[in-house]
Amino acid sequence: MKLVLGIANFNKKYGFSNSINKKKINLILKTAYSLKFKEIDTANNYLQSNKILSSINYKKKFLINTKLPLIRGQNFKKKIDDEIKSFKKIMKITKINTLLFHDRNQIFEKNIKEIINYILELKKNKVIQNFGFSIYNQNELNTILKYINPDTIQLPGNIFDQRYLNKKILKDLKSKKIEIQIRSIFLQGITLKQIFPFKDKKLVNILKNYWKRLDRLKISPLIYNVNFLKKFKNVNKFVVSFEDQIQMIEFFNYFNSKKKDINNGFKTNNLYLLNPYLWKKK
Repeated sequence: MKLVLGIANFNKKYGFSNSINKKKINLILKTAYSLKFKEIDTANNYLQSNKILSSINYKKKFLINTKLPLIRGQNFKKKIDDEIKSFKKIMKITKINTLLFHDRNQIFEKNIKEIINYILELKKNKVIQNFGFSIYNQNELNTILKYINPDTIQLPGNIFDQRYLNKKILKDLKSKKIEIQIRSIFLQGITLKQIFPFKDKKLVNILKNYWKRLDRLKISPLIYNVNFLKKFKNVNKFVVSFEDQIQMIEFFNYFNSKKKDINNGFKTNNLYLLNPYLWKKK
């Protein structure tokens, strides 16, 4: 299965999704299971999402992937152990499938070699099954690959953000036997809804032109986005969040259909649009 269920949007403060209550979440999980999703992507700091998920029995049907916050200092072993124990306790699980470093500054810590070696030790002892990094830019990726070829690299990628969706990068990661996961495929929902989370005219115009194209093509934003993703055959998995089971089924059916449409996306290199953590600055 190339699709991983992301649950960041189960948090009320995440992105621009509609409110997702426990009943909806249960339906999303049941539908994901029926569609043969195998994994759930979460993070230690998705507190509300994890609390809701922990109380739903259907979570037991999935492998759980999580992300660590920034780990600093010489007592890093205890910090990592505490994070893992706390997560397992909250989620009421005994195994973690993939453990990812979440913070973009993690790879630049002075003792990152020691931290990576300890993570490898945890993997050897089967505390975790796989480990990797969730990254934001090319510099982070280049630095990681100097130290190690992790099991997994999670990269942003969508209609607008095509920095890593090129054949050279994907082929290089594949050659190193690294699993490639693409996240942020709807860019917190702004590729699906006419929302303008900034005042900067350049950014607003990019979004307006995007919606004008969809109107001209007379195509739904969901199908347009799925069309774009389908052509990246070297991507192992896409991390996708859904507002409800209806949206999930529509996405799944079109993603797995044989229909092919030419779609080169709406590429931009404007980092203020591509990185949601910069939106408040614009």
